[in-house]
Amino acid sequence: MKKLWITGIICALAVSMAGCGESTTSTTDSSLNEEPIVQEQSTAAETTADSEVKEENKQETVESTDTAATGDLYEAFKNGDAKVKYTGNGDRTSYLDTKSALKAGESYTISEILSALEAVSENKSSSDVKYTDIDCGEDGVKELLAEAQFGEEFTLYMIIKQIDDELVMCFDQDGWSRSYVTVNADGTIESGGSSGAAVHSVDYAFVDQNGDYKFYYGVEETLTLYGDFYAYKNGTDYVTISTEGLDIDHLGVRDYYFDADYENRSHYYSYFVIDDSFEDVTTDSDYDDSNELKKRFTEAGIETYTKAEMEQMVKDRASEIGYKQ
Repeated sequence: MKKLWITGIICALAVSMAGCGESTTSTTDSSLNEEPIVQEQSTAAETTADSEVKEENKQETVESTDTAATGDLYEAFKNGDAKVKYTGNGDRTSYLDTKSALKAGESYTISEILSALEAVSENKSSSDVKYTDIDCGEDGVKELLAEAQFGEEFTLYMIIKQIDDELVMCFDQDGWSRSYVTVNADGTIESGGSSGAAVHSVDYAFVDQNGDYKFYYGVEETLTLYGDFYAYKNGTDYVTISTEGLDIDHLGVRDYYFDADYENRSHYYSYFVIDDSFEDVTTDSDYDDSNELKKRFTEAGIETYTKAEMEQMVKDRASEIGYKQ
């Protein structure tokens, strides 16, 4: 059977979306802002200059306390002095399997994350970590994108957000030599890859202003239908559609889905016609019930959708989850 290629995440669609916010909480003791209670008469040695020095010292103490309470946790994490909580939300990893390496609800330094992944990923040693400030949703509050390199082939992408007084991993996905992950400056995510020359797939997602990962949609495109086509009803339940007698060199199928979990997702199929240069030349008449490929899908119990119908479904999905187009 021709097995559909499943990507590890997640977005060549140019979009903007609602993004990820950040809040900080100061734990400065309010008593530091109060004037000291004078117990006795000041002595002659306690001059006006002495009082000014004390006031300056008091102000420095307040500022120092504020910095300690609301300091840059991202910098501390990069320096190995702060930890990030792994929740499992937004985990799209495959080869660099954080689900196996980390425990949901536990917090880890960057070195602990890398060591844990090395322990469960055979022959994958970490070599470098790149950090970039991003702004999910462009709300003016920064998040941190960490890209951890494992050898020359694998990269782990993590979006880290400060929520109250702790860091949380909102998203993580691995890319390798036959797949890619792109995290944009506004928190939108695109990931994809190929399974041979004729099958290509791409997923779109984002992290919103609350640090929530949201899967937008994905599509797997098959150009030229050589051999039988395996169409999935739901999850991994599939039927076989014969392509015998069809002009297979000029037919393609797009499989759309709106769930990140490939074992439970529903599939929505749209076929199309291509010319010798692989350009889409589908017309409205190609969606008539008399179309031979459509008839074979229908006979197999698989509904097909026109290009316009799929575009509307994608648009509705964007409205549903707050993905701004």
